[in-house]
Amino acid sequence: MKLALFGATGLTGGLLLSQALEQGHEITALVRDPSRVSLSHPRLTVLGGSPTDASDVERCVQGADAVIHCLGIGGKGDGRPTTLVSDSVKAVLTAMMTHGVPRMVCMSNVGAGGSGTWFANRLVLPLFVRWLLPIIEDKDRMEAALRASSVEWVSVRLPNIVEGPERPLRTSRDGRGIGLSITAASAARFLLHQVTSSDWVRSAPSISN
Repeated sequence: MKLALFGATGLTGGLLLSQALEQGHEITALVRDPSRVSLSHPRLTVLGGSPTDASDVERCVQGADAVIHCLGIGGKGDGRPTTLVSDSVKAVLTAMMTHGVPRMVCMSNVGAGGSGTWFANRLVLPLFVRWLLPIIEDKDRMEAALRASSVEWVSVRLPNIVEGPERPLRTSRDGRGIGLSITAASAARFLLHQVTSSDWVRSAPSISN
């Protein structure tokens, strides 16, 4: 398949890029700084540009069979409001409609859409990890844009992402019953699988190890 990838220089996005190439996919990745992509491959095209600029996004999306959106603000954020991810996804959705690209898989957070436990959402997030709230609010805006669209979408809600090999997964429709972390390799594999799977189309599963 021909895949458009956003967030290829991040931990999860970088691993997903490697996995996709290993599976034989053809990738076009849009990144701000192409020099940060160390991989070189005949089936990889790296474009420099902004993930929120309509023309840059369109260059990446046109001709793709599906889009994988792994963009984030980096690390745990700084606690300030952000619209980066939702603005980018809205630009991607517009480009997808223009060019007839049917599916997008997005990386989201447990906590978006009220997912997760009452304890985490009402006590842990507001009192102990308030820096995550702007990120989750942006993912809420992202998921609202996905729901309002006509494309096939999957929004994968992830807990804390850590380094490590692929491990068995736990999945949940509401974020309950999953663990506190997931390895980036495990997350990347699940995200990539959603490009062809019909299991979670137009839904937002939560996953962990």
